[in-house]
This record gives sequence, C-alpha cells and structure tokens, in this order.
Amino acid sequence: MGHHHHLHNTTTADGGVSQRVNSPRFSGAMTRRAHSFKRNPSSSAGAGNNDDGGSGGGFSTQYEVDLQMNSPRSEIGGSSGSGEGFGESAAERKQQSSHVTQRAAVRGFLRKPIEAVVVEMGLRGRKRLGHWMFFAFCGVCLFLGILKICATGWFGSAIETARSNQDNSGSTTHSNRIDQSSHDYGHREGGSDVERTLMMVSSGVVGRENRAEYTGIWSQPNSANYTQCIDHPKSHKKLDPKTNGYILINANGGLNQMRFGICDMVAVAKIMKATLVLPSLDHTSYWADESGFKDLFDWQHFIETLKDDIHIVETLPPEYAGIEPFNKTPISWSKASYYKSEVLPLLKQHTAVYLTHTDSRLSNNGLPSSIQKLRCRVNYRALKYSAPIEELGKTLVSRMRQNGGPYLALHLRYEKDMLAFTGCSHSLTAEEDEELRRMRYEVSHWKEKEINGTERRLLGGCPLTPRETSLLLRGLGFPSSTRIYLVAGEAYGNGSMRHLEDDFPNIFSHSTLASEEELSPFRDHQNMLAGIDYAVALESDAFLYTYDGNMAKAVQGHRRFENFKKTITPDKMNFVKLVDDFDQGKISWKKFSSKVKKLHHDRDGSPYLREPGEFPKLEESFYANPFPGCICETSWKK
Repeated sequence: MGHHHHLHNTTTADGGVSQRVNSPRFSGAMTRRAHSFKRNPSSSAGAGNNDDGGSGGGFSTQYEVDLQMNSPRSEIGGSSGSGEGFGESAAERKQQSSHVTQRAAVRGFLRKPIEAVVVEMGLRGRKRLGHWMFFAFCGVCLFLGILKICATGWFGSAIETARSNQDNSGSTTHSNRIDQSSHDYGHREGGSDVERTLMMVSSGVVGRENRAEYTGIWSQPNSANYTQCIDHPKSHKKLDPKTNGYILINANGGLNQMRFGICDMVAVAKIMKATLVLPSLDHTSYWADESGFKDLFDWQHFIETLKDDIHIVETLPPEYAGIEPFNKTPISWSKASYYKSEVLPLLKQHTAVYLTHTDSRLSNNGLPSSIQKLRCRVNYRALKYSAPIEELGKTLVSRMRQNGGPYLALHLRYEKDMLAFTGCSHSLTAEEDEELRRMRYEVSHWKEKEINGTERRLLGGCPLTPRETSLLLRGLGFPSSTRIYLVAGEAYGNGSMRHLEDDFPNIFSHSTLASEEELSPFRDHQNMLAGIDYAVALESDAFLYTYDGNMAKAVQGHRRFENFKKTITPDKMNFVKLVDDFDQGKISWKKFSSKVKKLHHDRDGSPYLREPGEFPKLEESFYANPFPGCICETSWKK
C-alpha cells in the first residue's frame, strides 16, 4: 500500500503535465497517454533533461523510444547492413537480430524503474496487470479475514484466559505501586470522576492508553436537569403549638429498616398532628445490638432539624408519666387516610399511643407531596449519624481514596442469615445447604420454609455469589487493581470468597482499614458498624449491590438524592443465565463480557420515575428511588 505515491506525483522537470497510470487503486483514464506510445520530436529534445534513474521525478521518454518491445503497438526493426555475418540466410539474420533486440530489451526492462515499465506496456497488458493486481489484493484480504476468524474462534478463549491471568499476576505489584505513591496526591473534596482519573494517569497508576476506558467505568449518570426539592414552600405555616397526643415507637429490624421506620413515623406524627417521643430501637433482632437512638444518631440535630415540622420530646412529660400508652400495630402500606380515621381517634382517646411496629407502615405512593418531602427531610437531613460514626466514616473514605483515585463500594449480601432466609445455596456444599435449612426452620417469623433455591436463582431472587460478583465486575470492565470497599458481614461457605479475592486483591472493609483502637468503641455494636459502612458506601464513586435488601435500598436512594451517583443494579435473572452459559462453554469470555456490558448499560443509577405497582409489596420502594417526591426535573435552558 505504501507504493501508491510513486504513481501520482509525476510532474516533469520542464513543468510538463503529470502522467497518471492506470492501477487497481485508480480507475480513471490516463492523462497524456499519447506520450507513452508515440515518438514526439518536440519532447525528445527535452528528454535529456530528465533523470533516467526512475526516482519518481518523471517518466523518461528515452526508454520509450530507444528500447523497442514486442507488442501490438511496436515493430521489431532488423539490421539493414550487409556483408557482416557468417553466411546466414536473410531469414536467419533477421531472426538473430530479433533475438538480440529482445535480449537487450529484457536487460533494459530489468534495469528500469516500475513507472517506466508500466508506461511502456500495451493497453491490453496494462489492463491484464491491473486485473491480476486486483485479484491478488482481494485474495490477501480474504486470507487475512479467514485467518482472523479462525484465530478468534479457536484461540480467543485461551488468549483471554492468559490475559486475565496476566492481570491477576500483576495486580499485587500494581497495588503496591498505588500504595507507595499515595502520599503524593490527596483527596480533593468535590472532585469529579474525570479529575480523579486524570490524577491517576499523571501518577502513572493508569496508563494513558487506558484512560478512555477507565473514565467510562467510573462515569456518572447524566443528572443535569434534576434537583433536590424538599425545602418548605414560602407559604409554609408555622407549627401549631397544640398537639393531639404523644406517639411512642419502637423501630424494629436492622439499621436501615429502623431508619425507614423512623422516617415514616415522623410523617405519621405530622398527619395526626401528634408529638413524637424520641424513638427507641430494637434490641432483639438478629444482631442483638444494644445501641440506642442517641448512640446511632445525632439526636439534638434530629430535633432541631424537624422543629418546624413536628414536636419532638425526649420522654413523656411528667404529667403523663403514669399513663399506660395504648398499644397499636398499624396496617402495612397504609395511606394517610388510615391514620386519620383509625389511629387518630385512639390517640385522642388515650393521649399516648405506642406503635409496636414501624417497618413498611406507610405506602410508597399516593401520599400528599408535603408528606413525601418530609420523609426525605428526615432521611437525608435529620437522621445524621453520631459524631464517632461520622468521623470514622470520613477517615475510611480518605483511606479508600488513596492517590485521589476512585473506589467501588460492594454490598455483598452473602451472610448466613440472608442465605437461610432466601433459601439460596448455589455453589455451597450439601452440608452447608442443610445447615441453612435448619436455621430457616428455627426462625419462627420467617414464613417460607420449603424453598427451591435453584428455581429462585434462575428467577433472579438470590444474592449473587462472590464468584458471580467477580464475573460481573470483570465483565463490566473493572480492572483487577480496582479498590473495593466491602459493605457486608462474613461471607458464608468454605472458600466462598476465594474467586473474588483472587480476581480483585484490593478488597478492604472497616476491619482492615481501621486500627483496633479505632474500632474498639464499636465492638459488639453491629448497627453502629453498619452506620460506618453506610457512610463509606454513600461517598463511593460506584456502588454495586448483589441483593435488594434494606441497606441496598437505603444507599441507592440516598445516592440518587445526592445527584444520582453511579449505582450498578444487576439484572440478576439474565446475568446468571450468562454465567451458566459461560461455565458450560457455550460462549467465550469476549462474548460474555460484551453481553454483560450491554445488559447493564442503562442500569447505572440514571434518573427514572418511580411508578406505583399492582401490590405495594412488589413496587419500588420510596426510599430506594425518591423520584418523584423529593427530586424534581428542571426545565431545560439554553
């Protein structure tokens, strides 16, 4: 391909018109073709000015005239002289003269540049040469195409495996390089994912050739036309000092379930114009955490933030201390009308009502806009974690942002209680599966006992295993050097974390990032540790959850509220089918990775409207997606 220019730039030394020659890459007619076949007296005089070395300055006409070739457009001239020879006949002398002339022509042909040879060929010969060159070019292209297809099909998987192994073998060295350079770059608050990527490139941690792909992995959803809208309107009325009574609550469940319940009960107090007594927390759940509301949250900030919405007191006033509150269990997924018609009369009658359960006692949709905004003010402004949790959370975030680079928070919900509850035991041993089954029967309030785990997994109802999680991250393009913060307890199953840790060696948790001294105030306080994990996950550059539990709902909803930070929602039903196809050898790694990317291209936390479902339990949680309600779309402006 590199010889094309020799056939085009052919301006002669005397300023003549360039001569273009027919070739497979040029289909137009030749220019000044007559000079190639006829002796031109006017041009012969100037022929001596041209170099005959054939370096590309012009086609030398002396070759055309002095060396005659046997072609339809040239005649072979015999010697006209007589008396020289050895008595041959005139025919023999003519034949010998022809041979000599042809040998001289061949020697001259071999010494010529390619441009002169092409010019002197006849029209038919040049066409034939062009055809052969075209066929040769097509043949080479066809051969290379077949070779590439064979190489990809037969050797693609092996090459990809070798490349993956190479990445894994170099990941430890890569991690050490990050660690050694961490003192050079500090975390800049408010820095974008692109800025952090450029910092990684400048420090050598990420090669410039991988910058585009690296930036794409961490790119954030487009949220330019969306904004928070939970402030009080200008027409907001001052809070009425009168109250219809006192509500006492016991927030049940784990940290995030309690968090949702508290938000709902503040809204219920607003609906009934009641005073809320500072919530008490559940101490009888699976974690048996003795932490109180004041241990988990900044209780004074809580009261101050909501002072314009409802009345909040630490305890019942002394004059009501002797009153026995009326116990009431609210109906799940209730609307505002239920509390006004069913619970408010009881409150007015008994002055104090104790609501025994707080989880899912208010519907996701169909509530007044002011109530929805209040739920978000509670969740995202009033429920601030206590100072010790906030401080350690910020410390761990800064340690994860080593070198100013990004990190991913992974909510790997693969603890024993979750697997027993869901009945999922894929990749576990028969003994481990039986242990989970026994646990499921021992917990009385778990309603489902006999569960087909295989069927549930194929329907997308199981947490991803650590190996499946590793395949998902690799398929999406996250390199083995990715720094991962693990938002989870201990994974169940012997060796279950091996694949994930081998593929991604830079996995951290509060246990590995914090010192024993830093963690000592939180020992045996699982809800407080969960609060630390929540804080680190909220600030991460990407958040991936493997099961749609309360922690996943809480963090992804908060990230949506905070400008739609990147949150990867796995399409588990379709993804596990891809995993099974890959494990069975039905698809190559390249095909697997391509399908994984395509499957999740729009599952990154981008804005979309929460829609009501047929059944409240099956619809999307308000706390997982507070849009609409607490996020508003702004009008586009030029």
